[in-house]
Amino acid sequence: MTYRPQAPVPLPRAILLATAAAFAAVALSHLVGWAVSQYLEALHTTPDANIGAGLALLLLPVPLAPVLVWPLVRMVRLPYPALTALAVALPYLLSAMGVWQLCMSFTDPAPPFVSVGFLAVADALALTVVLAATAVLTTRHHARALRDR
Repeated sequence: MTYRPQAPVPLPRAILLATAAAFAAVALSHLVGWAVSQYLEALHTTPDANIGAGLALLLLPVPLAPVLVWPLVRMVRLPYPALTALAVALPYLLSAMGVWQLCMSFTDPAPPFVSVGFLAVADALALTVVLAATAVLTTRHHARALRDR
């Protein structure tokens, strides 16, 4: 069931809650990516053949973050969490892959700011922008629906 508050949510509060949910989703997804990469490294100790650990560390958080958005948006009690999470998925995936390809396009030696931490921050900013914009739209729609009742 979709949560719909009885009073309209103010836009600054919606943006703040969406920002908190976005940063939490990216942090959790990068933590899962790190855990999977550590598991793969422990499972296969051959350093040259352990490409899967690096791929898990870099690529797993990108599709996992939009999946984690729905329970987090529901937890912070924004209106229409399922609609918000569905609307966020495709724009976030496109922007995150664009950021990832931009970061990976640097040649060796890579600049020091191109790291997993930099990718996590860039992913968090991309998800924050998309989720905040979507939360503003769904919050305005909810306020309009409450006003028309």
